[in-house]
Amino acid sequence: MNDDNSHIRAFIAISLPKEIKKELHGLQEQLRKSGIKASWPKPEAMHLTLKFFGNINISKIDAVKTCMTKAVTGVSIHSLYVSGIGVFPSVKKARVIWSGTKGQTNVLEKLANRLEVTLFEDMGIKKENKSFLPHLTVARIKKSIFPKTMIKLIQEFKNFHSEDFFVSEIKFFQSELTSSGAIHKIIFSIPFKH
Repeated sequence: MNDDNSHIRAFIAISLPKEIKKELHGLQEQLRKSGIKASWPKPEAMHLTLKFFGNINISKIDAVKTCMTKAVTGVSIHSLYVSGIGVFPSVKKARVIWSGTKGQTNVLEKLANRLEVTLFEDMGIKKENKSFLPHLTVARIKKSIFPKTMIKLIQEFKNFHSEDFFVSEIKFFQSELTSSGAIHKIIFSIPFKH
């Protein structure tokens, strides 16, 4: 927690199964061999973020829980897989290398949208300006990469494809920043109602 004990840094996300984290670690190892200078998020900390709050008042957590429950109503268990790599913000100025998700992404997008709408309508939490792009951060680039090299890497890993995994719940996480990186703790989970 930060100095002000009435707030926590928090986000809503989907956890990944161990096997998927293992596959992402393998992807990181292959990318490392290309010699790019980057920091590598620990696969055990990887998750699919649906909504990042930044600091949120502890008194609002129950209201967030209600919004999350509302957002998952009628959402079915769906399957996704991790696929390929891309960069933010652009190939010319790559800062982050990510892997995307494929599969039943229409259900995932519906869920993310419902979450945005519910949090805004019920709590006044501002909607994102950008459209939802489900991704997993695999590297944070420290030294700029030539665009040609980056394009080559994207091509090289375009066939990266994890096993399928099922999404059956969303989780509210607390994120604590430490000198060795962020530590994420699950506060509660909201399973999909069948």
